[in-house]
Amino acid sequence: MGLPVPDLDDKKFDELVNEARSLITRYAPEWTDHNVHDPGITFIELFSWLAEMQIYQLNRLTDAQYLKFLKLVGLYPYTVKPAGVEITFENVTTEKIIGTGTELITETGQEKIVFMTEEEFTLIPVALKSIETVHGSQTVDNTEANSKDDISFAAFGDKPAEGSELLLGFDDKLPAGGKIHLSFILYEDDLPAPGSHGGEQQKVLPSAAVAWEYLSGGIWNEVTVEKDTTLALMKSGRIVFDGPAFMDERDGLFWIRCRLKEGDYEIAPLINRIMLNTVLAVQVEAAKDESYGAGSGFPGHKVLLKQTPVIKGSQTVYLENGSGGWDIWDEVGDFDSSDPDDLHYIFDHEKGEIIFGNGLNGRIPLESQSINVSYKTTLGLKGNIPEGWKFRVNKAGFEGYSGINLEAAAGGRTAETIEDAKARAKKDFRTPYRCITSTDYELMALSTPGLRVARAKVIPDYHPAYPCISIPGTVTVVAVPYVREGTTTPVPGEGFLLTILDHLNKHRLITTDVHVIGPEYVKVSVTAGIHIRKKSSPAEVQKRLMKALETFLDPLKGGPDGKGWLFGRAVYISEIYQVIDKVEGVDYATGVSISAEGYRLEGDAIRISPVSLVFSGEHMIDINPDVATTAGGSSEKTCDDDRI
Repeated sequence: MGLPVPDLDDKKFDELVNEARSLITRYAPEWTDHNVHDPGITFIELFSWLAEMQIYQLNRLTDAQYLKFLKLVGLYPYTVKPAGVEITFENVTTEKIIGTGTELITETGQEKIVFMTEEEFTLIPVALKSIETVHGSQTVDNTEANSKDDISFAAFGDKPAEGSELLLGFDDKLPAGGKIHLSFILYEDDLPAPGSHGGEQQKVLPSAAVAWEYLSGGIWNEVTVEKDTTLALMKSGRIVFDGPAFMDERDGLFWIRCRLKEGDYEIAPLINRIMLNTVLAVQVEAAKDESYGAGSGFPGHKVLLKQTPVIKGSQTVYLENGSGGWDIWDEVGDFDSSDPDDLHYIFDHEKGEIIFGNGLNGRIPLESQSINVSYKTTLGLKGNIPEGWKFRVNKAGFEGYSGINLEAAAGGRTAETIEDAKARAKKDFRTPYRCITSTDYELMALSTPGLRVARAKVIPDYHPAYPCISIPGTVTVVAVPYVREGTTTPVPGEGFLLTILDHLNKHRLITTDVHVIGPEYVKVSVTAGIHIRKKSSPAEVQKRLMKALETFLDPLKGGPDGKGWLFGRAVYISEIYQVIDKVEGVDYATGVSISAEGYRLEGDAIRISPVSLVFSGEHMIDINPDVATTAGGSSEKTCDDDRI
């Protein structure tokens, strides 16, 4: 909660008048008529009224002043932002080039919404007919899964290993030398949002490396990838490469494959859809060379654009220079630093209003100077259209070509209000940007842009290479990646650790030596004899016991508080007794002991290193060890059969 805003002065008109009257006898004792008809009292009332207006202004700030304050701390209100969408063209019969800036117009809905391509794109008459995953000796056909919205498939299997392959079969050769775009949409609905830290850009180093290859001459040849925004299939994006000159036909198809060359994924990639002929477009409309007459020759000349809101930085303002040419003028935030001859203007992107200088700060457009403006507008939030809308290409020669967005458009937003910008500034002030304390390092590691870091632990004065020596100025961060359900011991890859290290190095104190490592895992096993309550099922009690022990010893969700085992925390036999005692159906336990690989029992506990976490091993649970049961009235069976 912030500090209360003080009232700088709460005096009103009457109070000011009465206070001034009370001072007359001190400073002008000869003045005896203090009634309202006296001219001196009239002046007192006038000055009190002016003072009241000044006091009123003291407690109020305008939006322009707040903009100045935000600028001083390096924060600016967000301007309107266009939505982006991927549009897939199906049934392409001939090779066609869609140029940069081509308009794609919606044909769904009552209002026509215009999108524009951001890059040149070649539509190719080729279809993706087969998708296979080769994992070890197993081959999985994912072709049907790729055509359904509600089914995802593992690119390299549930547990990717080096050499795993993703095979893509096409019904025809890819155009030789042409730019081939493969778009990938990954399933990430079950994952938390990647980390972010202020406005920092993501700079993720993937832990896995893949090779893209094509089949030619009976062997696989590597493709030179021009662009990979998927970071080796770590996230949704696209692969761009030149079409191979020669491709072999096998099983009636022409093949491209992605091979896991080295490394591993923290989160195995699940693919929702692989698409060809998918164009990236943004919801933008362009206005070119609009004429707004000539200048007035007066200070502060204004021009109001015909369309709004304008995308920041998209406008170009140019005026005739009197020599048959045109001068491009520059946008500035204010005229404070502008000289009389500077070609500067201020621009309100929401209103579409251009304001020129006054001759002292910024040049005045003359009556002989024509004003032309080119700019781009967007609908902002309204451009986030749902999936399944149809598009047509607004260009001659593309009649009959129709596209559809298989995913909803995203990213469009309206301009940020001053109040929202102030709230964002307050939040930003509370965000640490300098690593000083252990808490700072942990928060920074968890918020590494682009990564999903589940846990982080900071160990001061600890060097991984010299664990038994305290080294001042050294900080070691132990990082655990987020994983999907089913992975017990998450292991970070080299790229994951280097990405965190790079982020921390940007914010550390200059003399600090920072290291980022993965955790060590200690397998803990429990042996116990369990006596159960009457009418309890031994099999069910045993299942509940196993579940309770696995949960308690879980590195991510275990521990006494259920928030994950604390790094370096010892495992106590007394706590195992408590876990067992809480299980439904258990009467009491005897002979409880614990063991861990590479560690010995010290007293009643197993003590682990400060960079270690425990996980559940194989437990030996003996139900009712002192009781023998009779089967068929002639033979006895001990409960050793219930051991697991």
